[in-house]
Amino acid sequence: MSRRQDNKPPRPDEHEPPPPPAPEQEGTETPAGEGPPSEPEAAAEQTRAETLEASLAQSQQECRDLKDRLQRLAADFSNYQKRMQRRLQEEKREAVRDLLRDLLPVLDNFDRALAAADEGGDAETFRQGVRMVHDQLHETLGRHGVEPIEAAGRRFDPEHHEAVAHVPSEEHPSGRVIDEVQRGYRHGERTLRPSRVAVSRGPAGGEAAETNEAEEQDASREGD
Repeated sequence: MSRRQDNKPPRPDEHEPPPPPAPEQEGTETPAGEGPPSEPEAAAEQTRAETLEASLAQSQQECRDLKDRLQRLAADFSNYQKRMQRRLQEEKREAVRDLLRDLLPVLDNFDRALAAADEGGDAETFRQGVRMVHDQLHETLGRHGVEPIEAAGRRFDPEHHEAVAHVPSEEHPSGRVIDEVQRGYRHGERTLRPSRVAVSRGPAGGEAAETNEAEEQDASREGD
């Protein structure tokens, strides 16, 4: 009996390797590096957040300071403009007052000349008085930079002359001022009033020849 029991075939599960361990459920394993931060990391993160907040607060304060400075500068510039406008207006008024004060003596001399004429003075004395007043007026205007524009005998300049007539002339070439109808004046380089002048067209025959030549040139261009 004991011998037959020893020769029993082994059971199938006696020599099989043990089964592998069962896999753990998903989500239970913690990935490397994703665990809760350590105390040094948390402190560093807190420090970075505080630094950013401080930098943001500083930038906001700088923006407010710049805005205040710009507002003050804008107000100062506006006040400066107003002061300059008032100063320019006052300088203009003062310049006009200077001219008027210088013209008052001229007006006084006119009054004296008229009074002398009313008292029965002779014509020559009256003429001399008017001439003196005339010269005094030109002298006063000259001190303020007002000068007459030379016109007679000069070449026509549209910047300073205004042509009121074009007349043929045997003595003056074309484009030359031959008569001054009304004198012009300038202040420095600026023309206050142009001289009204008569301008020469040149000799009458030359003018006709030039006109015929111009008409022939026009006709030839039309024929082409």
